[in-house]
Amino acid sequence: MSSARLGLRARGQLLTRVTGPTRIAAAPFSTSQLRYRGTGLRAQLEASSPRLSSSPSPKVQMAQRTQTSRSEISAEAISVLLPGTFVLPRLSEFPKEPKKALKLLYAWFVAKFQEVGANMATKYTSKPSFFKRARFRAKRPAVILAAKALHRSLAEALAAGDKDTISKICSRKLAGPMLASIDARPKTRRYGWELVSYTNKAFYPTLKAHRLAAISRERGAPFIRQAVVAISSRQRRVEYDAQGRVVPGSEKEMDIVENVALGCMIDPQTWQSDDWRIIGTVKSSSLEDWEAEKKMLETLMRET
Repeated sequence: MSSARLGLRARGQLLTRVTGPTRIAAAPFSTSQLRYRGTGLRAQLEASSPRLSSSPSPKVQMAQRTQTSRSEISAEAISVLLPGTFVLPRLSEFPKEPKKALKLLYAWFVAKFQEVGANMATKYTSKPSFFKRARFRAKRPAVILAAKALHRSLAEALAAGDKDTISKICSRKLAGPMLASIDARPKTRRYGWELVSYTNKAFYPTLKAHRLAAISRERGAPFIRQAVVAISSRQRRVEYDAQGRVVPGSEKEMDIVENVALGCMIDPQTWQSDDWRIIGTVKSSSLEDWEAEKKMLETLMRET
């Protein structure tokens, strides 16, 4: 079982193995719906000629169903964090006991070693031949820039109630609750958000995790690319009443460190990534959570 499917089962998103492609509805528009409105001999000939079946061939139907099935699985896979993703906590979050702190560092080292090994294997897969350069480029600085831009866009869109932007830049699982929260807002309230500045620039933003995994073991299956970027910033939030006045006590300025998780798909034919989407903000890994996740994954592996 691939890491992506294992992660879906571990998060309760894919409870059963996909046994076949799902059916899709007929296309809302096709050339068979067009009607020639002219008159004369040409119109009569077209009216009397036998019509070709508008149904696609069985091979085309199978390809469409397979593509739809993969798209659905891809959308679900992007929405969850891949298993084995370790987010090293800040020093202030480390266990106070030296023994537990060393165990946490060892767990991070093992997870990072596995992460680097899997990424190198994926990069090697993208080589056209042994002596040619890999087609996949990680471009980690660009990942950090994308995380900063999406983090800011999401906060601004959420404050403004911009549903289109939220649907565009968020994963399906994250967008749903956010859109629902916008609908539940009082009609007499407006919200504002401002990024005052980035803080702790010597240490942030930083790439905490960068994972690559095939969505399945099928030949030509797309790859999932996920990253966790820690961003330290000072933010200002405020509420306004129906007259546009600031609600007393609503204006707050906070220093926050957020682990922003991003995901996208990679086409194995071109090795180009599509647009990044925000999966959510994740907490730093703790020793207890990490050991619990390992046991859960071991149980799932034995069941498959």
